[in-house]
Amino acid sequence: MKDKNSEISSNNKTRTPQTDILRSIDSFFSHSPLKGMLKQMDDFFAPSLFENVLDVETRETENEFIILCKLAGVKKEQITIESFDRYITITVDHEEIIETIDEDSAAFSKSYSANRASRSIAIPPYVKIVSLQANYRDGLLQIRFPKKNKRNIKIED
Repeated sequence: MKDKNSEISSNNKTRTPQTDILRSIDSFFSHSPLKGMLKQMDDFFAPSLFENVLDVETRETENEFIILCKLAGVKKEQITIESFDRYITITVDHEEIIETIDEDSAAFSKSYSANRASRSIAIPPYVKIVSLQANYRDGLLQIRFPKKNKRNIKIED
């Protein structure tokens, strides 16, 4: 049975200066007060990274290419649709100003928040991008593109 002193001495023979440095760095970031601060920063910024993603679904029928975007609680005036080459970009800008007045304590507070979410979708080459139609109803944005006409080619003998 080995004792702890023999294990430590055998480990010291295989340790290199690079290993010691890497272990020190690892220990610093996992056991120091800095770890708590880094976690708090991650927790603070994490929700904003995931809130700005638009839920988009694409569908095709025989005659149309359809983009569906769920935008619950968004007003039509907050939505912008832009086309460039073979891409459509949907952008939602949400601004909110909240003012509260407490007459008992004569306190006034005003807060402002702004969020922007954007998503670009590639459009297939077989649709007429200039003929798109968009409508927004009950929190669902629908963008419809008619497909280009197919040509049947007759094969001769």
